[in-house]
Amino acid sequence: MNTRTFRIFLLLAALIASAVCCNAALAESDAAANAEAPLVIGSRTVHVFRAPLGAITPLERAAVAKQHIETALDQPGEGWTSVESTAQGVVVALDGVPMFTVVEGDARSSVNERPEALANEASRLLQRVWLEHREHLDPKRHLWAAGYSALILTALFLLLWLLSKTSHRLQDFITKRLEARIDQLLPNGVGAHFGDLLLTMAARAAVLMVWVVGLIAVFLAIAQVLARFALTRVLGEQMVESLQASVMLAVHAVATSLPGLFVAMLIFLLARLTTQLSRALFARIAAGRLRWGALDAHTAPVTGQLVSAAIWLFALAMAYPYLPGSQTEAFKGLSVLLGLMVSIGASGLIGQVASGLILVFTRALRVGEYVRIQDQEGTVIHLGLLVTRLRTGMGEEISLPNSLVNSQVTRNYSRDAGRGRCLIETTITIGYDAPWRQVHALLQSAAATVPSVCSKPEPYVVQTALNDFYVSYRLVAQIEVRADKPRARVLGELHASIQDAFNRAGVQIMSPHYLGDPAQPKVVPEAHWNGAPPG
Repeated sequence: MNTRTFRIFLLLAALIASAVCCNAALAESDAAANAEAPLVIGSRTVHVFRAPLGAITPLERAAVAKQHIETALDQPGEGWTSVESTAQGVVVALDGVPMFTVVEGDARSSVNERPEALANEASRLLQRVWLEHREHLDPKRHLWAAGYSALILTALFLLLWLLSKTSHRLQDFITKRLEARIDQLLPNGVGAHFGDLLLTMAARAAVLMVWVVGLIAVFLAIAQVLARFALTRVLGEQMVESLQASVMLAVHAVATSLPGLFVAMLIFLLARLTTQLSRALFARIAAGRLRWGALDAHTAPVTGQLVSAAIWLFALAMAYPYLPGSQTEAFKGLSVLLGLMVSIGASGLIGQVASGLILVFTRALRVGEYVRIQDQEGTVIHLGLLVTRLRTGMGEEISLPNSLVNSQVTRNYSRDAGRGRCLIETTITIGYDAPWRQVHALLQSAAATVPSVCSKPEPYVVQTALNDFYVSYRLVAQIEVRADKPRARVLGELHASIQDAFNRAGVQIMSPHYLGDPAQPKVVPEAHWNGAPPG
């Protein structure tokens, strides 16, 4: 490529770039010239120009119309407005003098506007502008507006004072009425636990209602005061319109949500009826009056809880689309947050529930059985999905997580003994100089003297170890389980009876360790059994 060709190429590129820039600038200028131009007189918008009239842009039309109207406002006249259809459009006139023309392009086709309707509205607003201009120039109207505003503010202060006095009386009235009917509103003992909370919420709701009424009164009073003066009338009207729009929006939202709420309430009502039926069914199974397949009195309570939870979860999933606001982004974000919280914190909960199901359906434990779990032993008083509760012989109540119970070795003292009974055992060590037959007889006779120890089957003794210096004997018996005499007390009576029997026979107990044979056997003569403590 030679130098001449390169210069021609650069010249063509510069011409193309300048043409593109000029077209962009012209497009921007045309867009700016054809932009919407509102016609604002004072603080009131009379009309919005959206289309050119011949070579006159909307901005120029608005400027010319504003100049004509401001000139006409300073002239004497009656303030009559009129509209007249012409070939170009609809002319809006003030006292017979044309002010501006409404053309077809000023109407918005998206909302089916017509130039005639726009012209009539502009004529009405133009007449209000003329009246407000005359009112602004009249000192008497200012004095009247000030007096009316003072009257409105005085009424507002009186209303707020009455609301402050009514607030306390309303709280007392609601509290007294609810206290009288708290047992009817919250039956089955619920009122004793949540009655104070309900009264507090009702009192707070009464205070909130008074505050809402007061704020609405202040808002309306300010709007009315602003509407009394010509310069601020538009602002007052906008405040009232915004309040009306908010109220209508709320009413419309409530009206549109009523069908969905009705469906959701119907779903929850059916769920409640279904859970009541299932509870009645599982209650009969738990009471032993009905047997249904593999369900019995042991598995029925937990199965009933699972069925109720499944019913309510299903009802919630079915009713969710009908809840007001369920399709909004805020509701979806809340659902994501709740799902994240559940996914993070539910692992331990699911593990506990799974352990509870294993304990129940494998029948490892039953309510009323006497068991030993890890270092704790007692009677099972509750076997739920999350925790297992034991009541010890000392009257203590111990709660054990089901995951812990499921991972530990459980010794059940009641399963083989039968209903209402449990096993009891104790171990002692006796020297080799005592005949084992005598030791067996002494242990069995000691067990026979304890009233709570069952005679059938008879208590028996086993030798569990032959140690270096002594023999370990274990006494095993069954006892009646009674609430007034727990296993710990029966075990204490058995130990006392064993000591008496061995002291009476002159056989010393070597438990727990053997150190050596004393010169005299370590026994207590029967004559000293009821003696006063030494010292």
